[in-house]
Amino acid sequence: MSEVAITQEQMFRVVYAEELKKKRDNELQDERRRVNYQEGKTPGRRGEIIMQDEISKETVRRYYLNQKKGSKPNSDIRFNLRI
Repeated sequence: MSEVAITQEQMFRVVYAEELKKKRDNELQDERRRVNYQEGKTPGRRGEIIMQDEISKETVRRYYLNQKKGSKPNSDIRFNLRI
């Protein structure tokens, strides 16, 4: 990969992560469904892979923020973490 491609990927990650932080939980779940659907239609696209990574990071970030607040963990939370 060239430096330009890496820089564009990093910028996309930052912008997308900020966009996800603004979404509510149900909007985040809808976004995950939309990305999963699109990835099923066109597998292997880098954009959808990056989106999945960022959605997973945001889900984990929110989970740990709730843990720090001392709230009881929600057993209904389901993680779709991909490696």
